Amino acid sequence: MNQVELVKFCKELGCCDACCLRYLGLKTPSSYENVHRHILSYLNTNTGDQSKDEEQAKENQKEPENSLCVRVSEPAVEDSVNDAEDVLTVPPAKRMKLDDVCISCLGVLQEETWPEGFDMVQEVLQTKRYECDTIACALSSPICAILREHIITLHLAEAFPGYDSKSVMPLKEAWKWSFGRRLAARVDKQLDSGAVAPLLVTLTVEYPDDLQELEVLKSLAPALFESRSKQRRRFAVEFTRRVVEQALGRVTLAALRGLAPPAPRPPRAAAPARPVAAQAQRAPLYLAGRYLKLSRDLPQTPWLVAGRRMMDSSVQEIIFEPVAAAYGVPPDEAERCLKFMSAGREDVDVRCLGTGRPFALEISDPRRRPDDAELQRVCELIGLGGRVRVPRLLHIEREDLALLKKGEESKCKTYEALCIKLSHTDLDLATTNGAGDAAARRAPEVTERDIANINAYSNTAPGDPARVLLSQRTPVRVLHRRPLLTRARRIYALSARAVPGKCRELGGLCGRSDVTVACRRSAGAVRGAPAHGGGHVRQGVGARRAAPHAARAGRRAGGERRHPGAGRGRRGPAVAARRAPLARRRRRCQ
Repeated sequence: MNQVELVKFCKELGCCDACCLRYLGLKTPSSYENVHRHILSYLNTNTGDQSKDEEQAKENQKEPENSLCVRVSEPAVEDSVNDAEDVLTVPPAKRMKLDDVCISCLGVLQEETWPEGFDMVQEVLQTKRYECDTIACALSSPICAILREHIITLHLAEAFPGYDSKSVMPLKEAWKWSFGRRLAARVDKQLDSGAVAPLLVTLTVEYPDDLQELEVLKSLAPALFESRSKQRRRFAVEFTRRVVEQALGRVTLAALRGLAPPAPRPPRAAAPARPVAAQAQRAPLYLAGRYLKLSRDLPQTPWLVAGRRMMDSSVQEIIFEPVAAAYGVPPDEAERCLKFMSAGREDVDVRCLGTGRPFALEISDPRRRPDDAELQRVCELIGLGGRVRVPRLLHIEREDLALLKKGEESKCKTYEALCIKLSHTDLDLATTNGAGDAAARRAPEVTERDIANINAYSNTAPGDPARVLLSQRTPVRVLHRRPLLTRARRIYALSARAVPGKCRELGGLCGRSDVTVACRRSAGAVRGAPAHGGGHVRQGVGARRAAPHAARAGRRAGGERRHPGAGRGRRGPAVAARRAPLARRRRRCQ
């Protein structure tokens, strides 16, 4: 394949110098830093006529930097024109004007359209004031450029048998190594790949006739677009890059020539593609530490119910404020840019002491990266209020976040609760030797049998490491932020011991004997569920409440029938009242 003839052919179609290099398959970044100079040197090596082209290169260097002049030949090129000088040096009357646009890239790779993009990017960087040495560039180009490129490659494959369309340099890569190099020098930063540079600059370029040119695809791939039109809820956008590439998969020149009107070649662009938006985003940073909660009226995260704030602050907000300032995040963006993650949580009225609870922060779009001394200062600022303390903060990688949640579901916690016996059990009344009414009027007392039944209770199969299996529904108090689901929870150890008069010491109910219930449970189980149950907790065997309550455990272990109101504490009479009408109806039917 004659590469000089290929360049001539691209010029005849109306391609710029950069696109000629793209269709030649050149993929070295240095090729696109000065495309006109490189195409001259490249053609010299293929024609051998170096002396004339060196002189031409020197003349081109004298042209102003922003006055790139793309030269094209007439559609009918004489066969005698075979060398590089004839390809690139055409009489002045045949030169494109500065407002003429490349038929392939729509001006994206032409320097005349760059100043506006430079200004947009500089404005964004000056506003956000990032502190970094390297940047990466990304381009959002017009979608119709894919269609134009495909048509040109079909013409090249027809004119040059054996031409590989897959060898074409992608438009975005060529733009990055041409526009990106100039931009990096202009903002005093070094251009690097997106995998290395922390700061990514994205420029969006639009073409006014983009959608109008893509309409031809509906005639080339009617079945594809008909199926998408029937699923408008799923496909909100009619033309996407993926759909255009899919539609062009089997398009040939014969199909293009068979259209009405025929579309064998890309049309001349009416106007160049122009930049419309510039965005800058820095890669997120991750911070880890442990917090100690010293207050009993502080939630872990903002507590909002129906849009109403329940507490004045939270652990999250106390930590966010100094961290956002250290990373250069504006206060009004802190809630959006910072994400709080922790290994579990504690209730509002519970302190977290000891070594503290592990937590991590994800800082999106940070303007800077503080050093260790600045992070230590952040820790000091967090502890000034005396409600939260963070001994140390350190930077981590994204992969380390898995360690925060690892084992959260498998770890166990041990709790101890002071319980009282609110009502008599059936077993208590059955062992009063006929003095049932008098016994019912006395205050209930925890007996040795109650404690023995609690210590012996289990509802799991032999060999199961857990003693009690609970089916716990989402508590009502957290329904505003969690879905209503039923989750399995396990109690691994359960023990009870009598502590008479303890409630009176704490100012509680008088005349009741007390018992301390200790349990070791799986993470996620509601703290009070093993002690007193609740409407959101069921046993694995289908009972209404959690088993470890002293009175209920005594009844179930003793094999006695359940009384409608017994063992339900203060809710017992209400339950009995609801069941009474049903009992009366049954008697009438009998």
